[in-house]
Amino acid sequence: MDLIQSNGQPHYGRFNALPQNIDVQKYQYKTPYGEVLEGWRKRLKYKKFKFCSIQHEYYTIGIAIADIAWAGHGFFYVYNHLTQDVMEWNAINFLARNTLLDEQPLYNQSFFHKSPFQIEMQHANGVRYIRVTKYGEIKLNARIFCAGTQPLSMCSPTGINGWTYTQKLTTLGCEGYFVNKQNEVVQFHDKTFASLDDTCGFLRPETAWFWLSCNFWDTNNQRIGLNLASGVNESFGNENCLWVNGQLFQLTDILFEHLEEGHWNIRSLDQRLNLIVTTSWRRYENLNLRLVGSQFSQWQARISGSILLDNQEIVLVDEYGLLEQHYAKW
Repeated sequence: MDLIQSNGQPHYGRFNALPQNIDVQKYQYKTPYGEVLEGWRKRLKYKKFKFCSIQHEYYTIGIAIADIAWAGHGFFYVYNHLTQDVMEWNAINFLARNTLLDEQPLYNQSFFHKSPFQIEMQHANGVRYIRVTKYGEIKLNARIFCAGTQPLSMCSPTGINGWTYTQKLTTLGCEGYFVNKQNEVVQFHDKTFASLDDTCGFLRPETAWFWLSCNFWDTNNQRIGLNLASGVNESFGNENCLWVNGQLFQLTDILFEHLEEGHWNIRSLDQRLNLIVTTSWRRYENLNLRLVGSQFSQWQARISGSILLDNQEIVLVDEYGLLEQHYAKW
């Protein structure tokens, strides 16, 4: 299936299989006043990004490439929950120079480069390859295996004239290594989990969302993954879901409540999900250029609570995760 139909509009809904192609050239983008935009004016409306998080014992790693047309953005961090040590780097390339983000679902190759770092992401035959280098020296080298886990794949209408496509996976096996702040090489192992988030589309000119991601082994030795969001992909279904040993379960709408500094409550509309989240270090940016801007917070989080399924209760006890709040004007 091509995400974009022959009539120039996307397929909408949740998909049982990943689209084979996303041909943005076939999509007919119109302003709210009915004018068809083409060329660079259409290009400036199209946003796409890839994010990967890796959980290795008490280390959390985040890697991202974004192409928001007027800029390319890349970041990489390694956070140690025990010592609070952080190794962080991020950069912006004006007009997305030295930025290539290939949004095709099945086979793609992306990179971001700004001295001294380079981030490379490739995807083929169900494996995501990620490499981060600094002055040519490898800082992270990962192979992430997607087989055995059902993907979340969906497209929903956005605003009056746009759409958002997202595909997400959690509790993925990971091989390779990274280099920590002490310049020690740390190997990934069979308990390491990775999560992938690939999103693209014609998002609202002013976009805001909350997002939570978590994956862990529970007391029954089940691999549990969680993806919760509010503010995007809510006009035809939602992207809230739980994975148990790779099987995906849909969840109802979610409310994120900020109780006080460092403390959040997250609950579902049907009251079957109730979580308490405490946050620590955050990756933060605040850019206000009037016509465009971004305020981004991605906190390291500890998550406790429960989720009721029809035949079992999933219990979270101080599990590592990520909590994000993002406002973008683009």
